[in-house]
Amino acid sequence: MLQTIREHTQGWIAGTIITVIILTFALWGIHSYFISGTGNINVAEVNGVEITKEQLAVSYERLRRQVQNQYGSTNAITTNESALKTRALQSLIDMEVLKQASTADGYLISDQQINIYLQSMPEFQVDGQFSLDRFQEILSSTLLSTSEFLELIRTSLLIDQPKLGLVFSSFSLPDETTSVISLVNQERDIDSISIPTQYFLSQPIVISSGKIKEYYDQNKSDFMTPEQANVEYIELSVKELSSKFNPTDAMLKSFYNENINSYTQPTQWKIARIEFSLPASLADKATQDEMRQAIKNAELAAKALQDGGDLTKVASQYSGNLVNASWMSLSQAPAELQKAISGLSKSGDVSEPFKTAKGFTIIQAIEVQEPKMLSFDVVKDKVRESYVRQHAEEKFTDLKDQLADLTYEHPDSLQLAAKTLNLPIQTSELFAKNKAGKDISQYKKTRDAAFSNDVMNLQNNSDVIQLTPDTVIVLRIKSHVASALLPLNQVSKQIEDKLKVSEAENRADKFSEDLMAKLQSGSDPQQLAASYKLKWNSTGFIGRYSNKIDTAILDLAFSLPNPMNAQNKTTYGVTRLPNGYAIVALKSVKPGVIADQKQAAVYAEQIQNSEGLLEYELYKRSQIDNSKIKVNIPAS
Repeated sequence: MLQTIREHTQGWIAGTIITVIILTFALWGIHSYFISGTGNINVAEVNGVEITKEQLAVSYERLRRQVQNQYGSTNAITTNESALKTRALQSLIDMEVLKQASTADGYLISDQQINIYLQSMPEFQVDGQFSLDRFQEILSSTLLSTSEFLELIRTSLLIDQPKLGLVFSSFSLPDETTSVISLVNQERDIDSISIPTQYFLSQPIVISSGKIKEYYDQNKSDFMTPEQANVEYIELSVKELSSKFNPTDAMLKSFYNENINSYTQPTQWKIARIEFSLPASLADKATQDEMRQAIKNAELAAKALQDGGDLTKVASQYSGNLVNASWMSLSQAPAELQKAISGLSKSGDVSEPFKTAKGFTIIQAIEVQEPKMLSFDVVKDKVRESYVRQHAEEKFTDLKDQLADLTYEHPDSLQLAAKTLNLPIQTSELFAKNKAGKDISQYKKTRDAAFSNDVMNLQNNSDVIQLTPDTVIVLRIKSHVASALLPLNQVSKQIEDKLKVSEAENRADKFSEDLMAKLQSGSDPQQLAASYKLKWNSTGFIGRYSNKIDTAILDLAFSLPNPMNAQNKTTYGVTRLPNGYAIVALKSVKPGVIADQKQAAVYAEQIQNSEGLLEYELYKRSQIDNSKIKVNIPAS
């Protein structure tokens, strides 16, 4: 059993699970788990193993960044420091509990398993092969050392072995599968009648001035004008700097010579290819016989072309699909063809057969053009564009630093910064904090800064605000318009309309209940609906995932009791719709059936996995409950 589980830890299912675990741990800063805690205050102990304050601090910071990236810096989740620290601490405790439990149960992870898993992780692959450069690039972004990451893989694989054991050993009985299918594929015979609010809005509804005044007095906060402000600001942009720079031809030629490789036309291939498609819809589902035949045809065709055979005749003779010749550089070629194309050095060269998503392919070079250096006159416009852009970006970086320094050192004015950097002070339109405007107020960063305490109340310059990668501003408040209560006469019509809708909804609610009572007492649905000029709709049998009717009606239909025991063989219910109410009549229930054995197998596998995951959660809970966990200080 253990050997089977270990083999599965190298499979795609385990790989998916463990990849998620590893990357989550990396983002949460669990690498601090492996750092010695000497000299640190212990925030918790798990069966005598200490978790240090340093580990918690790193874990918290990683979690905070992750949540901030996902929900934004002003989200309640992000700003709740205590809750985030509690989550970070709990993740450290859970990991230690599961690691100890796996070790105690005799689970082990070999270095070979770690190497195999590392090389199979798609995050570190380029063109299907493990890339050391890619590995180091991603690792540097997580601030993990190589040894820390390898230890993280070892721990992740270790604590996941019990989970895989439970998932792969779970099973479902035939009766369980049949019962689930009977429920999931169940169909219900329903009728319904919609009662729109508009039905009552079209009737006379009188709202007295007293009710309007009463609503106004009780909901004054709804009739306040938004707080507004406008700002003066200095804007620095790469685009503006580019427009002011006009380099000489001598500058451009010097830049051209320094970057000559950028103005060299790469090798061009005119290639034709023959594809040997596999009969199956996906190449990886083809049978062994189909694979062998496709490979054989591709090899024979390649040999024929190398011997001087005609492309069209060879493709026809060996049942291949000829794709007409076209010119392309290596970067323009599809990724799966690039390796084969790069091996063709002269006209007439033929590649060895190689596997693609459709089957097998061979490529022949019809013509090869060597790299060609483009003259300055041909690429002058591109040279100018690149040089101006580079110059502007360098100046942008320098001026951005100066702007930050000047506006920080002189927080009560933009005048000195504007004069020193020769940039105009501009003025925005009035804007509210929660409504985007048309100028710089379209950016949330601008609005947040303008209404911040430092800028609004303390009257300081803002920090440098990055609006786009190429544009920054510094702003300060120019004027402020406080929120004010609108007079009753300006909002009276608005309140009246709102109260009319509310009254219409109340009438629709009462009408729906009265109508359902009449139906339950035995009234004929069609005649009853007609008497109120409404329509009774017969939907018939429908599944629980149908999109033919409103989801509220569908949800109610599948929550009503089976009408088998009802006196009139129908059960009724009322539900709210976006535009009113609906009465749903459930007439009968048809158990779901198995469409075929393939569907039964899919359901059985889903039930097994669900039960296995449930068993693992119970296992995890029991390990935590049976561990001696001591939290020495609050996470906050």
